[in-house]
Amino acid sequence: MPHREKCLESIHVHTGESLKRDLQDLAMLEGRAVGEYIRATLEAHVYGAKTKLLPFSAKDQACSAP
Repeated sequence: MPHREKCLESIHVHTGESLKRDLQDLAMLEGRAVGEYIRATLEAHVYGAKTKLLPFSAKDQACSAP
């Protein structure tokens, strides 16, 4: 996972009531604020998927260019 950076950007997401409630419940079970829980979940998904789908780092790709 990349180094920690300040979280200054925001994303507005519309959800149904049940999803919002479930997110609140999960966040509470982990002792986190909902936004913090969602951010951690998104980071785990995005960086996991990125590692799986992009096997080479940008540095490796730049070095292997002709």
